[in-house]
Amino acid sequence: MASLDDEDTKAAILDCHVCIVGAGIGGLMMGILLERADIKYTILEKHPFHNPLGSAICLEPSVQPLFRQLGLMDEIHRLSKPFGALVFREDNLNIIGTFSAQTPLDINDRYGGYNRIIARRDLCALLAAQIPKEKIKFGKRVLEVRQNAGEVIIRCSDNSVHHADILIGCDGAYSAVRQGLYADLSAKGELPKQDNAPMGYQYDCLVGVTDPMDPSKHPSLTGKFSEFQTILAKDANCSYWCIPLVGNRISWMVVKFHNKGKKYAEDQLFKHSGWGAEAAELMSYEFRELTTTYGCELGELMDNTAKGSMAKVMLEEKFYKTWYQGRVVLTGDAVHKVLPFGGQGANQCIHDVLALTNLLVQLKSNTVPDIEELFESYFKARSPIGRTVVNMSSRVGNLMNRKGMMNDIIRKVALRHMPRWLSQIINDRWSYDRPQLECIPFVKVPGEFQPRPQKRSAYVPASLLEREPSTTAATTTAE
Repeated sequence: MASLDDEDTKAAILDCHVCIVGAGIGGLMMGILLERADIKYTILEKHPFHNPLGSAICLEPSVQPLFRQLGLMDEIHRLSKPFGALVFREDNLNIIGTFSAQTPLDINDRYGGYNRIIARRDLCALLAAQIPKEKIKFGKRVLEVRQNAGEVIIRCSDNSVHHADILIGCDGAYSAVRQGLYADLSAKGELPKQDNAPMGYQYDCLVGVTDPMDPSKHPSLTGKFSEFQTILAKDANCSYWCIPLVGNRISWMVVKFHNKGKKYAEDQLFKHSGWGAEAAELMSYEFRELTTTYGCELGELMDNTAKGSMAKVMLEEKFYKTWYQGRVVLTGDAVHKVLPFGGQGANQCIHDVLALTNLLVQLKSNTVPDIEELFESYFKARSPIGRTVVNMSSRVGNLMNRKGMMNDIIRKVALRHMPRWLSQIINDRWSYDRPQLECIPFVKVPGEFQPRPQKRSAYVPASLLEREPSTTAATTTAE
């Protein structure tokens, strides 16, 4: 059994300062990982406080070992429900088919945990609580990014200026960091044509999370598992989802498809994409009379959603070819924007920032050539899966939201006749990579199917090097 006091592990992590733009799931997780790695960082968030809007998030088994390693899995269990099933229904509530987490393949037995369904606001609050308050700067909308041989300089809307060795854009689909980076590259004629094209806008989406509902009126809320109810409305371009959460709450979502796949320039998407309460209120009137499986209309769920927390968003997808330049690098939705139906957005963002951190602890120097060499390794590791999930998201979106003979046939075959061997192949592929932070002790991963082995980093935080040998024993999945 190796321990962190071995001679070959006592390599110091380079002294550098990282600036993270965006305090969403990706930015907060990036901050937690840098905190554990003893790398200096600051998070800049454009909103004046944590944005509580949004719906439910699915945390897959592929990211759960990291939460376990960070000591957060007990809290994840407290704040979430295990995913039980996804039930597809016609508008008359007749069942089309069901995708179960237990049959034909039990996800918990094979991978050591079910998908966990958690409200976005709850996950963000949990992550934010792990970061020292002084390291998150609110009201910092990024207006300009400049870089030179020695540093990157960030100017914000409040006229504050921030300096760093590395800038990480974790600021989502309409990333200000990406827009600034691409403007510079475009002016130099170095931006690929694909990256300059607008995102494909396919769906309008209305989302919300109710306050606690009366379980005596809605007894299915008290079940151990979260059973998604997805209903394809009479309008062939509309579906709506109801997802039970802890605390007798319901996450609900209405999805309206645009047949022509509308496209807008990115600046127009930015203007119209906000989680706006007024736009959400106007859109809600169109769907209030839709029937749910809870014995009430969707309007009742809307009325039980806190005023101002219902949100309208535009759903788009795109894979970007340019992920970094100089001292600036992008993660998550800023480089691989996906539709939410496959549950990949948050999970792949977490994988991005983890891969980046595992490389940052090995940074040789603060020079641009060494930083770009690191970013190239990050791009090579993460871009293939980023491209895959973007390509997949459109097909999954059609399957889950659109009517038509072909989609109806695929749904029925997939939901009613999926053999166990095929389900296992698909899930094994997505669950083979369940990485952990390599500069702190690993934890054992439960489940009969074990993930890809990892090696401990030779670079460890000073806080671990200072511990007594008896407290630094590392259990690794590779040994």
